[in-house]
Amino acid sequence: MNSIITRFAPSPTGNLHIGGVRTALINYVVTENAKNKFPNSKFYLRIEDTDLKRSKNEFKNSILNGLNWLNINFDDEPYLQSKKIKRHQEIAFKLLENNKAFKCICSEESLENKRKKNLENKINDKKLCKTCENDEKIQNSKEGFVIRIKIPNKGETLIKDIIQGDVTVKNDEIDNFILLRKDGSPTYMLSVVVDDHDLGINLIIRGDDHLNNAFRQNFIYTNMNWLLPKYAHLPLIHGNDGKKLSKRHGAIDINDFKEKGYLEESIINNLILLGWSPDQKNEIIELKEIINKLELKKISKSSSIFNFDKLNFFNNYYINNDNNYDRFYNYCKNNLTLKKFLETDEKKLNRIFNFNKKELNYFKNLEDICIPYFDDDFLTNHSNLLDSNFDNLVSEFVSILIDINIWDKELISEKIKTFINNKKVKFVLFGKPLRLLLINSENGPSINDILYILGKKNSIQRIKNYISKK
Repeated sequence: MNSIITRFAPSPTGNLHIGGVRTALINYVVTENAKNKFPNSKFYLRIEDTDLKRSKNEFKNSILNGLNWLNINFDDEPYLQSKKIKRHQEIAFKLLENNKAFKCICSEESLENKRKKNLENKINDKKLCKTCENDEKIQNSKEGFVIRIKIPNKGETLIKDIIQGDVTVKNDEIDNFILLRKDGSPTYMLSVVVDDHDLGINLIIRGDDHLNNAFRQNFIYTNMNWLLPKYAHLPLIHGNDGKKLSKRHGAIDINDFKEKGYLEESIINNLILLGWSPDQKNEIIELKEIINKLELKKISKSSSIFNFDKLNFFNNYYINNDNNYDRFYNYCKNNLTLKKFLETDEKKLNRIFNFNKKELNYFKNLEDICIPYFDDDFLTNHSNLLDSNFDNLVSEFVSILIDINIWDKELISEKIKTFINNKKVKFVLFGKPLRLLLINSENGPSINDILYILGKKNSIQRIKNYISKK
């Protein structure tokens, strides 16, 4: 095989989800790697929009925007499957003409009854239509029929899969599935193969829930004398409970991750390590390195667990290693809560971010963190920590803050240490209640960080408000 031609083929019936992103990512990575040796290699995006009732433009845009955000770039313009329906119909009738398919008039009710009887009698027979294929009258009919593929009853079909290995299925276990419905619309099974052939797709990388389809689609290729593509069926992503990843496990739409403030590098890093290891001690790996190192044959055939804690670990790493604040500011501009804080006091928001980013899972965490710092009507909550001993100390301490001319974090820290030493009290007995006074929390940044974030005027005002309420 020379040039590698791959595709990602989502349906615009929902937003782009994390499992689809992984499939797109691996197709992109494999193709980019192939371009080093074979520059004519291509990675196509095909929008499978033939389900007209459920397909929506907003979902198509979600797919395009998600891939663009993650820098998963496809070649050429997106390929719309709905524009190729006549071509799909043409192939169905060509198969019929070449005696590789047949007309069927069986009703859904009659087929369902056969299916039930087979189950009751423990008969494993997938070819439910037994009569139409050899009925001359039905084969000469002009309307009221579906077109089914012809599948031999004897023999077996072998799929050589790069990830799953050699997989064999007996032909009598493959149904003579529908190619064209009574209304003339092509089925998914037909459209996918025709589009893949016409695009020259020679490597199909997709989820292993499509492995059974490979055996069925094999007969369209062979009946049309088309070259078979190579396959690599990826194991599905599961949640912590071992079940297929779904909304019950948390966010799965890429829009949700973007809205929460995950960085694209963390998504890429997390997904690529599901079932694959770059053979290095450090788990941090960026896209360029992935392109150079990934080998399909080294991807595990077992399902992988999507761990949100692991994703948060990666995201925290990239947040702390990103020296360009543009993405943080852009996120704030598109987040209703943080946008208000940005417009109120950009410097304060920047200080809050810098002092808290070591603990952030994603940017959206800052919403709650910012609230006490931007509360113009802030009032200290009652607590047993705020006793008379503390009241006496803080009444003296506020005068020290008033005398500070340059509001510098290091200077504030030195003033606090000097005050604690002069008063001969343990820092925790003063620092913990002071933190509570300032932000209504016993836990958080250091006292000098909190004072620096709030600024001189606001810090002094909060202490004075507390003293006046006593």
